[in-house]
Amino acid sequence: MSPARDTTMTMKEIFTRIYQHNGWGNSETTSGSGSSIFNTVAIRRELPFVIKELGVRSMIDVPCGDHHWMREVTLDIDEYIGADIVPELVERNSRTSGSERKRFCHLDVTRDALPRVDLIFCRDCFVHFSFADIRRSLQTMRQSRSIYLMTTTFTGIEENYDIDTGDWRPLNLQRRLFQFPAPLLIVREHGIWDGGEDSDKCMGVWNINDLLVS
Repeated sequence: MSPARDTTMTMKEIFTRIYQHNGWGNSETTSGSGSSIFNTVAIRRELPFVIKELGVRSMIDVPCGDHHWMREVTLDIDEYIGADIVPELVERNSRTSGSERKRFCHLDVTRDALPRVDLIFCRDCFVHFSFADIRRSLQTMRQSRSIYLMTTTFTGIEENYDIDTGDWRPLNLQRRLFQFPAPLLIVREHGIWDGGEDSDKCMGVWNINDLLVS
């Protein structure tokens, strides 16, 4: 369910190649259909309310991709950090969208230290990761001592299956092997991809300290 690739490539090489060749095949955004303006209506509307409800003043958006839809959201926070594993995206975002309160950095969420923030915003990331890379990401998030994680989950999925990083599948974080508790807050996205509707696609919010990270 992803562009053909060499399975020996590093994560940086995988996602750089996808970016450089528009591997998701979307004419609007190199981050793929899930980042189109149409498919982000719900999250663009609800994210400011989530931030206010949680008292968030700082957040890291990882991966930030091409910042296509996020630039349309008014964020009442002191610090926004957009992070991505593709250096070209970071450079372009810094040039076109960087400001005193908004900065971008090159970062591998599975290995690099994350800054301590109120909210780690991680949309459409784990759905592209192997189980092992999800676990590594959750470990770096826990080690950052950040407070909240807001990430994609498909509530209708009964059983998760593993993939090679760079592929795609829906993932329910409240099922095995992750067993997240019930989210503190949830935003239902209801996007449409490849002619089919993902009516159970959501963004859930969890307190990172409540997550079992092995």
